[in-house]
Amino acid sequence: MVGGVFCLTSMAVAGKEISLQIDTFEILFFRSVIGVSIILFFLIRKNLLKEINLKEIRTHMKRNIAHFTGQNLWLYALASITLAEVTSLEFTMPIWIVLFSFLMLNEKLNKYKILSVLIGLVGVLITVRPDIESINLGIVAAAISAVVFALTNIYTRRLTSTESTLTILFFLTTIQLVFGLVASLIDGKLDLPTTENIAWIVVIGFAGLGAHFCITTALSLAEPTVVAPIDLLRLPIVVLIGVVFYSEPGDVFIYIGAGLIIFANFINLKYAKSS
Repeated sequence: MVGGVFCLTSMAVAGKEISLQIDTFEILFFRSVIGVSIILFFLIRKNLLKEINLKEIRTHMKRNIAHFTGQNLWLYALASITLAEVTSLEFTMPIWIVLFSFLMLNEKLNKYKILSVLIGLVGVLITVRPDIESINLGIVAAAISAVVFALTNIYTRRLTSTESTLTILFFLTTIQLVFGLVASLIDGKLDLPTTENIAWIVVIGFAGLGAHFCITTALSLAEPTVVAPIDLLRLPIVVLIGVVFYSEPGDVFIYIGAGLIIFANFINLKYAKSS
């Protein structure tokens, strides 16, 4: 999951750089082209193509509809608001995961899971200190993306009980390649990447696939309510990047909030699984 944090952070920076240069549908299409190429390379090299089957295709479709929706909203938000705001609103996701895990996976709740989520949320609110008057489409997009990303995690957890990580990634890249191509062609053309943005697309492609590999592996080893809060560590990293490289505002509240988020992770990892 720590590997997933690194990959998602890299992807956020690349998305911030490129989201004003190219349409989000096209970003996801070219990312999927890279992903399909990498996955097919490993499947063919390790003679694992026989693992690919359609037994769970309905769950794969649900997972990828949720993820494609969330990714587009997330990329739109990156172009509209600060890195800290996007990432902080993403971190309402553990709350949705706790709810969906209880409703869809019949996983038990305990006081430590709930406490870690609530402390993490307080940390996020202290970091962002949202102002109702400042709400815009970017903030709404980031908030909704957290809900559908939570659903993606739940469907991933379901799939890991029967499907290999490579199979999940194969359907992720191929289904989203089709989604991205169809959505990109709505306006009747497909804009090719320029020399200025192709490097960022490569970063998004590799980091996106790496994040899914790490997160899918993590979800095959632990419950979503244990795994997801580790991702909260991404917030202080992203805040620092925003302050240093994008001149985004930073103050003492950011560090207080980040401290609470790290403390929430400590509670979750030390106590939630054992209780």
